[in-house]
Amino acid sequence: MTVYAAQLMIDVFILVFSFLMSSLARVGHLSNGRNIDWITVLVPAFIVVAFYGRLYTLDSLQSYRLSARRACGALAWAVAITLLAFFFSKDTDPVSRFIFSSGCLLSLTLLLLVRIPIDIFVNRAIPEIFLKKLLVVDNVPARTTAGYDVVDMRELGLKLDIHDPVALHTFSSIVSDYDRILVDCRVEDREHWSLYLQAIGCIGYLLIPELQPVISDHARLAFDAASIRVSTGPLDLRSRAIKRSFDIAASVAILFLVAPLLILVAIAIKCDSPGPILFKQIRIGRSNRMFHVFKFRSMRHELADASGATSASRDDLRVTRIGRFIRASSIDELPQIFNVLRGDMSLVGPRPHALGSRAGDDLFWHVDARYWLRHSAKPGITGLAQIRGYRGATDTRNDLIERLRYDLEYVRNWSIMSDLRILLATFGVVIHRNAY
Repeated sequence: MTVYAAQLMIDVFILVFSFLMSSLARVGHLSNGRNIDWITVLVPAFIVVAFYGRLYTLDSLQSYRLSARRACGALAWAVAITLLAFFFSKDTDPVSRFIFSSGCLLSLTLLLLVRIPIDIFVNRAIPEIFLKKLLVVDNVPARTTAGYDVVDMRELGLKLDIHDPVALHTFSSIVSDYDRILVDCRVEDREHWSLYLQAIGCIGYLLIPELQPVISDHARLAFDAASIRVSTGPLDLRSRAIKRSFDIAASVAILFLVAPLLILVAIAIKCDSPGPILFKQIRIGRSNRMFHVFKFRSMRHELADASGATSASRDDLRVTRIGRFIRASSIDELPQIFNVLRGDMSLVGPRPHALGSRAGDDLFWHVDARYWLRHSAKPGITGLAQIRGYRGATDTRNDLIERLRYDLEYVRNWSIMSDLRILLATFGVVIHRNAY
Protein backbone atom coordinates (compact mmCIF):
# COMPACT_ATOMS: atom_id res chain seq x y z
CA MET A 1 0.00 0.00 0.00
CA THR A 2 2.89 2.37 0.79
CA VAL A 3 4.46 1.77 -2.62
CA TYR A 4 1.13 2.38 -4.37
CA ALA A 5 0.63 5.64 -2.46
CA ALA A 6 4.18 6.79 -3.23
CA GLN A 7 3.74 6.11 -6.94
CA LEU A 8 0.43 7.99 -6.99
CA MET A 9 2.04 11.00 -5.30
CA ILE A 10 4.93 10.92 -7.78
CA ASP A 11 2.54 10.80 -10.74
CA VAL A 12 0.52 13.76 -9.39
CA PHE A 13 3.73 15.71 -8.79
CA ILE A 14 4.82 15.00 -12.39
CA LEU A 15 1.56 16.34 -13.80
CA VAL A 16 1.68 19.54 -11.74
CA PHE A 17 5.42 20.03 -12.33
CA SER A 18 5.07 19.56 -16.10
CA PHE A 19 2.42 22.22 -16.53
CA LEU A 20 4.18 24.68 -14.24
CA MET A 21 7.42 24.23 -16.19
CA SER A 22 5.56 24.71 -19.46
CA SER A 23 4.06 27.92 -18.07
CA LEU A 24 7.52 29.07 -17.00
CA ALA A 25 8.93 28.37 -20.45
CA ARG A 26 6.08 30.15 -22.24
CA VAL A 27 5.37 33.24 -20.12
CA GLY A 28 8.40 33.46 -17.82
CA HIS A 29 6.69 32.70 -14.50
CA LEU A 30 4.99 29.75 -12.82
CA SER A 31 1.45 31.04 -12.64
CA ASN A 32 -0.56 32.70 -15.36
CA GLY A 33 -4.21 32.41 -14.37
CA ARG A 34 -6.22 30.43 -16.90
CA ASN A 35 -3.08 28.91 -18.41
CA ILE A 36 -2.64 26.47 -15.55
CA ASP A 37 -6.30 25.91 -14.70
CA TRP A 38 -6.06 22.76 -16.79
CA ILE A 39 -4.33 21.16 -13.81
CA THR A 40 -7.44 21.40 -11.60
CA VAL A 41 -9.34 19.20 -14.05
CA LEU A 42 -6.55 17.05 -15.48
CA VAL A 43 -5.10 15.79 -12.17
CA PRO A 44 -8.39 14.52 -10.63
CA ALA A 45 -9.37 13.00 -13.99
CA PHE A 46 -6.01 11.21 -14.20
CA ILE A 47 -6.35 9.82 -10.66
CA VAL A 48 -9.86 8.46 -11.31
CA VAL A 49 -8.96 6.94 -14.67
CA ALA A 50 -5.69 5.50 -13.28
CA PHE A 51 -7.52 3.70 -10.50
CA TYR A 52 -10.20 2.46 -12.87
CA GLY A 53 -7.52 1.38 -15.34
CA ARG A 54 -5.67 -0.66 -12.68
CA LEU A 55 -2.50 1.44 -12.84
CA TYR A 56 -1.80 1.04 -9.11
CA THR A 57 -1.90 -2.73 -8.82
CA LEU A 58 0.66 -5.43 -8.17
CA ASP A 59 0.85 -6.59 -11.78
CA SER A 60 1.48 -3.00 -12.95
CA LEU A 61 4.26 -2.49 -10.43
CA GLN A 62 5.96 -5.72 -11.46
CA SER A 63 5.81 -5.05 -15.22
CA TYR A 64 7.28 -1.87 -16.74
CA ARG A 65 5.54 -2.49 -20.05
CA LEU A 66 2.13 -2.92 -18.44
CA SER A 67 2.60 0.06 -16.13
CA ALA A 68 3.76 2.28 -19.00
CA ARG A 69 0.81 1.27 -21.18
CA ARG A 70 -1.70 1.94 -18.42
CA ALA A 71 -0.07 5.27 -17.53
CA CYS A 72 -0.28 6.37 -21.17
CA GLY A 73 -3.89 5.31 -21.32
CA ALA A 74 -4.76 7.15 -18.10
CA LEU A 75 -3.09 10.33 -19.34
CA ALA A 76 -4.81 10.11 -22.73
CA TRP A 77 -8.24 9.70 -21.13
CA ALA A 78 -7.54 12.50 -18.63
CA VAL A 79 -6.53 14.84 -21.46
CA ALA A 80 -9.67 13.95 -23.42
CA ILE A 81 -11.88 14.56 -20.38
CA THR A 82 -10.15 17.89 -19.71
CA LEU A 83 -10.54 19.08 -23.31
CA LEU A 84 -14.19 18.03 -23.28
CA ALA A 85 -14.81 19.87 -20.02
CA PHE A 86 -13.26 23.11 -21.26
CA PHE A 87 -14.95 22.77 -24.65
CA PHE A 88 -18.43 22.60 -23.12
CA SER A 89 -17.61 25.41 -20.70
CA LYS A 90 -16.56 27.58 -23.70
CA ASP A 91 -13.53 28.64 -21.68
CA THR A 92 -10.65 27.72 -23.99
CA ASP A 93 -9.87 31.09 -25.61
CA PRO A 94 -7.59 32.57 -22.91
CA VAL A 95 -5.60 29.31 -22.59
CA SER A 96 -2.19 28.88 -24.19
CA ARG A 97 -2.17 25.86 -26.52
CA PHE A 98 1.61 25.73 -26.17
CA ILE A 99 1.43 25.37 -22.39
CA PHE A 100 -1.19 22.64 -22.61
CA SER A 101 0.53 20.69 -25.40
CA SER A 102 4.02 20.92 -23.95
CA GLY A 103 2.69 20.13 -20.47
CA CYS A 104 1.05 16.96 -21.77
CA LEU A 105 4.17 15.93 -23.67
CA LEU A 106 6.46 16.55 -20.69
CA SER A 107 4.03 14.68 -18.41
CA LEU A 108 4.02 11.68 -20.73
CA THR A 109 7.81 11.62 -20.92
CA LEU A 110 8.30 11.85 -17.16
CA LEU A 111 5.56 9.30 -16.40
CA LEU A 112 7.38 6.80 -18.61
CA LEU A 113 10.85 7.62 -17.30
CA VAL A 114 9.94 7.46 -13.60
CA ARG A 115 8.67 3.91 -14.03
CA ILE A 116 12.12 2.64 -14.91
CA PRO A 117 13.60 3.12 -11.40
CA ILE A 118 10.31 1.95 -9.87
CA ASP A 119 10.58 -1.28 -11.88
CA ILE A 120 14.19 -1.73 -10.71
CA PHE A 121 13.23 -0.99 -7.12
CA VAL A 122 10.32 -3.42 -7.07
CA ASN A 123 11.75 -6.33 -9.05
CA ARG A 124 15.52 -6.18 -8.61
CA ALA A 125 16.72 -4.11 -5.70
CA ILE A 126 14.65 -5.10 -2.67
CA PRO A 127 11.71 -7.29 -3.74
CA GLU A 128 11.67 -9.05 -0.37
CA ILE A 129 10.71 -5.75 1.30
CA PHE A 130 8.04 -5.01 -1.27
CA LEU A 131 6.42 -8.46 -1.05
CA LYS A 132 6.15 -10.00 2.42
CA LYS A 133 6.28 -13.77 2.07
CA LEU A 134 5.50 -16.47 4.62
CA LEU A 135 6.27 -20.17 4.61
CA VAL A 136 3.94 -22.27 6.74
CA VAL A 137 5.43 -25.61 7.79
CA ASP A 138 2.82 -28.12 8.90
CA ASN A 139 3.96 -31.57 10.07
CA VAL A 140 6.86 -31.84 7.59
CA PRO A 141 10.64 -31.27 7.96
CA ALA A 142 11.83 -27.67 7.63
CA ARG A 143 13.37 -26.59 4.30
CA THR A 144 15.68 -23.83 3.07
CA THR A 145 13.59 -20.65 3.03
CA ALA A 146 15.49 -17.72 1.52
CA GLY A 147 13.22 -14.66 1.36
CA TYR A 148 10.48 -16.20 3.50
CA ASP A 149 9.48 -15.75 7.10
CA VAL A 150 8.67 -19.11 8.65
CA VAL A 151 5.81 -20.27 10.84
CA ASP A 152 6.04 -23.82 12.19
CA MET A 153 2.61 -25.04 13.23
CA ARG A 154 4.01 -27.57 15.71
CA GLU A 155 6.22 -25.00 17.43
CA LEU A 156 3.21 -22.68 17.87
CA GLY A 157 1.02 -25.53 19.06
CA LEU A 158 -1.47 -24.86 16.25
CA LYS A 159 -3.36 -27.28 14.06
CA LEU A 160 -5.41 -26.32 11.03
CA ASP A 161 -8.94 -27.46 11.73
CA ILE A 162 -11.64 -26.22 9.38
CA HIS A 163 -14.23 -27.25 11.95
CA ASP A 164 -12.77 -24.95 14.61
CA PRO A 165 -13.51 -21.24 13.90
CA VAL A 166 -11.48 -20.13 16.92
CA ALA A 167 -8.35 -21.87 15.57
CA LEU A 168 -8.95 -20.36 12.13
CA HIS A 169 -9.32 -16.90 13.66
CA THR A 170 -6.08 -17.31 15.63
CA PHE A 171 -4.03 -18.39 12.64
CA SER A 172 -5.62 -15.81 10.30
CA SER A 173 -4.50 -13.09 12.71
CA ILE A 174 -0.92 -14.38 12.48
CA VAL A 175 -0.76 -14.39 8.66
CA SER A 176 -2.81 -11.23 8.01
CA ASP A 177 0.22 -9.00 7.28
CA TYR A 178 1.67 -11.19 4.53
CA ASP A 179 1.18 -10.74 0.79
CA ARG A 180 2.05 -14.29 -0.21
CA ILE A 181 1.70 -17.51 1.75
CA LEU A 182 3.37 -20.79 0.80
CA VAL A 183 2.31 -23.93 2.67
CA ASP A 184 4.46 -27.03 3.03
CA CYS A 185 2.30 -29.84 4.39
CA ARG A 186 1.49 -33.51 4.09
CA VAL A 187 -0.38 -34.76 1.03
CA GLU A 188 -3.49 -35.61 3.03
CA ASP A 189 -3.68 -32.05 4.43
CA ARG A 190 -3.43 -30.21 1.11
CA GLU A 191 -7.17 -30.11 0.45
CA HIS A 192 -7.85 -28.39 3.78
CA TRP A 193 -4.97 -25.95 3.32
CA SER A 194 -6.19 -25.07 -0.18
CA LEU A 195 -9.66 -24.38 1.21
CA TYR A 196 -8.23 -22.27 4.02
CA LEU A 197 -6.00 -20.17 1.71
CA GLN A 198 -8.94 -19.43 -0.57
CA ALA A 199 -11.10 -18.54 2.43
CA ILE A 200 -8.72 -15.92 3.81
CA GLY A 201 -8.38 -14.28 0.40
CA CYS A 202 -4.57 -14.30 0.22
CA ILE A 203 -2.18 -15.08 -2.63
CA GLY A 204 -1.67 -18.68 -1.58
CA TYR A 205 0.51 -21.53 -2.84
CA LEU A 206 0.97 -25.18 -1.92
CA LEU A 207 4.48 -26.61 -2.12
CA ILE A 208 4.50 -29.85 -4.14
CA PRO A 209 8.01 -31.37 -3.71
CA GLU A 210 7.19 -34.32 -5.97
CA LEU A 211 7.06 -31.90 -8.92
CA GLN A 212 10.74 -31.04 -8.52
CA PRO A 213 12.09 -33.92 -10.69
CA VAL A 214 10.07 -32.75 -13.71
CA ILE A 215 11.01 -29.06 -13.41
CA SER A 216 13.87 -27.64 -15.50
CA ASP A 217 17.29 -27.25 -13.90
CA HIS A 218 17.02 -23.46 -14.13
CA ALA A 219 13.70 -23.38 -12.27
CA ARG A 220 15.07 -25.63 -9.52
CA LEU A 221 17.19 -22.73 -8.33
CA ALA A 222 14.05 -21.19 -6.85
CA PHE A 223 12.84 -22.63 -3.56
CA ASP A 224 9.18 -22.23 -4.46
CA ALA A 225 9.41 -23.42 -8.08
CA ALA A 226 7.63 -26.67 -7.27
CA SER A 227 4.42 -25.05 -6.06
CA ILE A 228 0.93 -24.43 -7.37
CA ARG A 229 -1.22 -21.37 -6.83
CA VAL A 230 -4.52 -22.22 -5.15
CA SER A 231 -5.72 -18.75 -4.12
CA THR A 232 -5.83 -15.59 -6.21
CA GLY A 233 -5.90 -13.08 -3.37
CA PRO A 234 -8.27 -10.24 -2.45
CA LEU A 235 -9.70 -7.51 -4.66
CA ASP A 236 -7.00 -5.34 -6.20
CA LEU A 237 -6.25 -1.86 -4.85
CA ARG A 238 -8.60 -0.14 -7.30
CA SER A 239 -11.53 -2.39 -6.45
CA ARG A 240 -10.88 -2.15 -2.71
CA ALA A 241 -10.63 1.65 -2.91
CA ILE A 242 -13.87 1.88 -4.89
CA LYS A 243 -15.77 -0.46 -2.57
CA ARG A 244 -14.45 1.15 0.62
CA SER A 245 -15.11 4.70 -0.64
CA PHE A 246 -18.65 3.71 -1.59
CA ASP A 247 -19.19 2.09 1.83
CA ILE A 248 -18.04 5.18 3.70
CA ALA A 249 -19.92 7.70 1.56
CA ALA A 250 -23.16 5.72 1.54
CA SER A 251 -22.96 4.84 5.25
CA VAL A 252 -22.49 8.47 6.27
CA ALA A 253 -25.44 9.49 4.11
CA ILE A 254 -27.65 6.70 5.47
CA LEU A 255 -26.61 7.47 9.06
CA PHE A 256 -27.56 11.11 8.59
CA LEU A 257 -30.99 10.15 7.22
CA VAL A 258 -31.85 7.54 9.85
CA ALA A 259 -30.36 9.29 12.90
CA PRO A 260 -33.81 10.36 14.24
CA LEU A 261 -35.10 6.80 13.80
CA LEU A 262 -32.08 5.38 15.65
CA ILE A 263 -32.77 7.69 18.60
CA LEU A 264 -36.47 6.81 18.74
CA VAL A 265 -35.77 3.07 18.57
CA ALA A 266 -33.10 3.35 21.29
CA ILE A 267 -35.59 5.11 23.59
CA ALA A 268 -38.30 2.54 22.84
CA ILE A 269 -36.00 -0.39 23.60
CA LYS A 270 -34.92 1.15 26.89
CA CYS A 271 -38.52 1.76 27.94
CA ASP A 272 -39.78 -1.65 26.78
CA SER A 273 -37.48 -3.98 28.76
CA PRO A 274 -34.42 -3.79 31.04
CA GLY A 275 -30.99 -4.25 29.52
CA PRO A 276 -28.62 -2.56 27.06
CA ILE A 277 -29.87 -0.87 23.90
CA LEU A 278 -27.36 -2.61 21.66
CA PHE A 279 -26.73 -6.33 21.38
CA LYS A 280 -23.14 -7.33 20.57
CA GLN A 281 -22.36 -10.77 19.24
CA ILE A 282 -19.16 -12.40 17.97
CA ARG A 283 -19.43 -13.31 14.31
CA ILE A 284 -17.10 -14.62 11.62
CA GLY A 285 -15.88 -11.99 9.17
CA ARG A 286 -13.38 -11.61 6.37
CA SER A 287 -10.46 -14.06 6.37
CA ASN A 288 -12.26 -16.09 9.06
CA ARG A 289 -11.41 -13.45 11.66
CA MET A 290 -13.95 -12.71 14.35
CA PHE A 291 -15.48 -9.35 15.23
CA HIS A 292 -18.35 -7.95 17.29
CA VAL A 293 -21.45 -7.16 15.24
CA PHE A 294 -23.85 -4.46 16.53
CA LYS A 295 -27.63 -4.82 16.51
CA PHE A 296 -30.49 -3.24 18.37
CA ARG A 297 -31.42 -5.59 21.21
CA SER A 298 -34.62 -7.36 20.23
CA MET A 299 -34.71 -10.08 22.90
CA ARG A 300 -34.97 -10.09 26.64
CA HIS A 301 -31.51 -9.51 27.99
CA GLU A 302 -31.52 -12.50 30.33
CA LEU A 303 -32.64 -14.85 27.52
CA ALA A 304 -30.34 -13.61 24.76
CA ASP A 305 -28.33 -16.27 22.92
CA ALA A 306 -24.73 -15.02 22.62
CA SER A 307 -23.58 -17.96 20.46
CA GLY A 308 -26.53 -17.83 18.06
CA ALA A 309 -27.13 -21.58 18.48
CA THR A 310 -30.91 -21.13 18.51
CA SER A 311 -32.46 -19.15 15.66
CA ALA A 312 -35.45 -16.97 16.42
CA SER A 313 -38.81 -18.56 15.60
CA ARG A 314 -42.08 -16.93 14.60
CA ASP A 315 -43.55 -17.00 18.13
CA ASP A 316 -40.26 -16.83 20.01
CA LEU A 317 -40.95 -15.88 23.64
CA ARG A 318 -37.45 -14.35 23.93
CA VAL A 319 -38.37 -11.54 21.55
CA THR A 320 -39.72 -8.34 23.14
CA ARG A 321 -42.65 -6.29 21.83
CA ILE A 322 -40.37 -3.67 20.30
CA GLY A 323 -38.03 -6.44 19.22
CA ARG A 324 -40.72 -8.14 17.16
CA PHE A 325 -41.35 -4.93 15.21
CA ILE A 326 -37.71 -4.01 14.59
CA ARG A 327 -36.86 -7.58 13.52
CA ALA A 328 -39.78 -7.77 11.10
CA SER A 329 -38.81 -4.42 9.56
CA SER A 330 -35.01 -5.11 9.70
CA ILE A 331 -34.52 -1.96 11.78
CA ASP A 332 -32.54 -4.04 14.28
CA GLU A 333 -29.74 -4.28 11.66
CA LEU A 334 -29.21 -0.52 11.34
CA PRO A 335 -26.44 -0.23 14.00
CA GLN A 336 -24.28 -2.33 11.68
CA ILE A 337 -23.66 0.91 9.82
CA PHE A 338 -21.10 1.55 12.58
CA ASN A 339 -19.48 -1.82 11.76
CA VAL A 340 -19.18 -0.61 8.17
CA LEU A 341 -17.57 2.67 9.22
CA ARG A 342 -15.14 0.74 11.44
CA GLY A 343 -14.16 -1.46 8.51
CA ASP A 344 -15.45 -4.75 9.97
CA MET A 345 -18.23 -4.98 7.40
CA SER A 346 -19.36 -3.68 4.04
CA LEU A 347 -22.82 -2.50 3.05
CA VAL A 348 -23.05 -5.44 0.65
CA GLY A 349 -21.53 -8.86 1.14
CA PRO A 350 -22.25 -12.30 2.57
CA ARG A 351 -24.12 -12.00 5.86
CA PRO A 352 -21.93 -12.71 8.92
CA HIS A 353 -23.01 -15.66 11.02
CA ALA A 354 -22.71 -16.42 14.71
CA LEU A 355 -20.38 -19.21 15.83
CA GLY A 356 -23.24 -21.47 16.85
CA SER A 357 -25.40 -21.02 13.75
CA ARG A 358 -26.97 -24.26 12.54
CA ALA A 359 -28.79 -25.55 9.50
CA GLY A 360 -31.15 -28.08 10.95
CA ASP A 361 -29.02 -29.90 13.53
CA ASP A 362 -25.63 -29.25 11.89
CA LEU A 363 -23.21 -26.34 12.22
CA PHE A 364 -22.95 -24.42 8.97
CA TRP A 365 -19.42 -25.59 8.08
CA HIS A 366 -20.40 -29.21 8.70
CA VAL A 367 -23.08 -28.94 6.04
CA ASP A 368 -20.70 -27.80 3.30
CA ALA A 369 -16.94 -27.18 3.62
CA ARG A 370 -17.21 -24.46 0.94
CA TYR A 371 -18.88 -22.37 3.63
CA TRP A 372 -15.47 -20.92 4.55
CA LEU A 373 -14.93 -19.57 1.02
CA ARG A 374 -17.58 -16.89 1.57
CA HIS A 375 -15.24 -15.27 4.09
CA SER A 376 -12.77 -14.16 1.43
CA ALA A 377 -14.93 -11.01 1.21
CA LYS A 378 -16.08 -8.62 3.91
CA PRO A 379 -19.47 -9.54 5.37
CA GLY A 380 -22.34 -7.22 4.51
CA ILE A 381 -25.48 -5.76 6.01
CA THR A 382 -27.28 -7.13 2.97
CA GLY A 383 -26.30 -9.51 0.21
CA LEU A 384 -27.29 -11.38 -2.91
CA ALA A 385 -28.81 -14.25 -0.91
CA GLN A 386 -31.01 -11.84 1.04
CA ILE A 387 -32.54 -10.17 -2.01
CA ARG A 388 -33.17 -13.63 -3.51
CA GLY A 389 -35.36 -14.45 -0.53
CA TYR A 390 -32.95 -16.42 1.66
CA ARG A 391 -33.03 -14.79 5.07
CA GLY A 392 -34.29 -15.71 8.51
CA ALA A 393 -33.99 -19.11 10.15
CA THR A 394 -32.09 -21.97 8.49
CA ASP A 395 -34.38 -24.85 9.39
CA THR A 396 -32.92 -27.28 6.86
CA ARG A 397 -29.54 -28.00 5.29
CA ASN A 398 -30.91 -26.81 1.95
CA ASP A 399 -31.59 -23.36 3.44
CA LEU A 400 -27.85 -22.94 4.00
CA ILE A 401 -26.79 -24.53 0.70
CA GLU A 402 -28.93 -22.09 -1.28
CA ARG A 403 -27.59 -19.09 0.64
CA LEU A 404 -24.07 -20.35 0.16
CA ARG A 405 -24.64 -20.67 -3.58
CA TYR A 406 -25.60 -17.01 -3.87
CA ASP A 407 -22.84 -15.85 -1.49
CA LEU A 408 -20.17 -17.55 -3.60
CA GLU A 409 -21.73 -16.16 -6.77
CA TYR A 410 -21.41 -12.66 -5.28
CA VAL A 411 -17.77 -13.21 -4.25
CA ARG A 412 -16.81 -14.51 -7.71
CA ASN A 413 -18.55 -11.76 -9.68
CA TRP A 414 -18.13 -8.66 -7.53
CA SER A 415 -18.47 -5.24 -9.12
CA ILE A 416 -19.51 -1.86 -7.78
CA MET A 417 -22.60 -2.02 -10.01
CA SER A 418 -23.64 -5.32 -8.42
CA ASP A 419 -23.33 -3.67 -5.00
CA LEU A 420 -25.56 -0.83 -6.15
CA ARG A 421 -28.17 -3.22 -7.58
CA ILE A 422 -28.22 -5.33 -4.42
CA LEU A 423 -28.47 -2.27 -2.18
CA LEU A 424 -31.40 -0.88 -4.17
CA ALA A 425 -33.13 -4.26 -4.30
CA THR A 426 -32.80 -4.54 -0.51
CA PHE A 427 -35.45 -1.85 -0.03
CA GLY A 428 -37.94 -4.23 -1.62
CA VAL A 429 -37.27 -7.01 0.90
CA VAL A 430 -36.88 -4.99 4.11
CA ILE A 431 -40.19 -6.38 5.31
CA HIS A 432 -40.18 -10.11 4.62
CA ARG A 433 -42.24 -13.11 5.71
CA ASN A 434 -39.09 -14.87 7.00
CA ALA A 435 -37.98 -11.90 9.14
CA TYR A 436 -38.98 -12.61 12.73
